Amino acid sequence: LVFQSEDYLNEFVMKLAHMAGKHISVAYPIVDAMLPEKHRLAATFGREVSVKGPTFTIRKFREKPFSIVELIESKVVDSLLGAYLWTIIEHGKTAMVAGGTGAGKTSLLNAISLFIKPGKKIVTIEDTPELNLPHVNWVQLTSRETFIVGQSVGTSVRLYDLVKLSLRYRPDYIIVGEVRGEEAFVLFQSMATGHGGLSTIHAETLDYAIKRLTSPPMNIPPAYMKLMNVFLHIQRVLTRVEKGVVSVRRRVTVVQEVEDADKYIRIAQWDPRTDSFIVDLSKSIHLKDIAERRGLDFEDILSEIEKKTTILNWMRMRGITDAWDVSGIIFEYYHDPESVYKRALGELEEAHIEVPKISEKAPVEVEKTIEITSKSASQESTQGKQ
Repeated sequence: LVFQSEDYLNEFVMKLAHMAGKHISVAYPIVDAMLPEKHRLAATFGREVSVKGPTFTIRKFREKPFSIVELIESKVVDSLLGAYLWTIIEHGKTAMVAGGTGAGKTSLLNAISLFIKPGKKIVTIEDTPELNLPHVNWVQLTSRETFIVGQSVGTSVRLYDLVKLSLRYRPDYIIVGEVRGEEAFVLFQSMATGHGGLSTIHAETLDYAIKRLTSPPMNIPPAYMKLMNVFLHIQRVLTRVEKGVVSVRRRVTVVQEVEDADKYIRIAQWDPRTDSFIVDLSKSIHLKDIAERRGLDFEDILSEIEKKTTILNWMRMRGITDAWDVSGIIFEYYHDPESVYKRALGELEEAHIEVPKISEKAPVEVEKTIEITSKSASQESTQGKQ
C-alpha cells in the first residue's frame, strides 16, 4: 500500500481516527483507538512527531477470542496446565500474565477469563477495549482522554479512576487489560479485600515484572506481592520444526505461584528441547488452600484437575475450539460436572485415547499431545511421565 501524496495520507489518517470516534490534528498528533471492526489503531498526524510524515498501524483482532482449546492445540499451554488454571480461576484466585509486546498476553488473559463461573460479576478495565467475554453479568469500562490545544484537562478518565470506580460495583473479578501506573496499587488493594483479579504487564521476564510492580509509578509494597497468587510468563520462542528448520511460536514458558515476597514456587516450565511442559502440582500452595477451604483432601483437588484435563482433551478431540462453544461446555460442567466428565471420558475411551494420571509426588511431563488429522479420525494417545 503506497500513498503518493502526504496530504492524502493525512486525510486518510484523520478519517481512520474519526471512524474510531477520536480526534487527531496538529494540536494532538497521536491517536490510539479501536476501529468499529474491533481492530486497534495507532497513528500519527503530519510531521509533528513523525519526522518522515504521517503514519498508522492497524492491529487486527479476531471477531471471537482464542479459546483455551485453541491455545492447547497451538501448544501455548498443555491440557494439564489448562486444567490447573481452570481450577485456580474457578476458585477466585488472582493471576497476572507477563510478556513482551505481541507475545499474546491479552489473548491468554481472555482465554483464562472464560473459566470464571457464569454467575460471577466481572468488571473489565482497559485503555482500548480488547477483551471479549460470554458472561452476562459483565461490565466493560474504558478510559477516556480529553485534550484542548494538546493538553489534558480535568474531564479525562484514567485507568486509576476506573479501578476505584469498579470497587463500588461489588465485582467478583476485576480484570485490568494492562497495568502500567498507579492503577496497579488500587488493583492490589482490591485483591487485599477479597476481590479476584486478573491483569497483564509488559515485561520480558518475571523478575522484571516484579521490579516494575515494586518501582514507581506502580509502587506495590513487596509485602503485597503475594496477593497476586499466580504469575504466568508468555513469550515468542523459536521451536524446531525439523532438522535445520525453526519456527517462531508463542509459549507459556513458566508458571509460578507467589508464596511471599521474593519467594516463588515453580508450577510449570516449558522445555525448549522437547517443546513440552513439565508440570509439578505437588508443591502448589494455592491448590492446597482451595482444598482446605472446601474441606477436601489435596488428592481430591488433583482428581478434579484430572477430570478437567480429560474434558479439555475431549473438546480438542471433538474439534470444539470456538470460544463460545468451549465456554458453554465449561459452564455446563459447573452445573453438572459428573455428567460432562462421564461423556468426555466415554468418548475418549471409545477413541482409545488415554489421559495421563497426575502424581502427587512427581512432576508430569507431557511428551505428546493428541494429534488430529483431516484424513483420519484416529488419534494418538497423550503420554505422560510421572
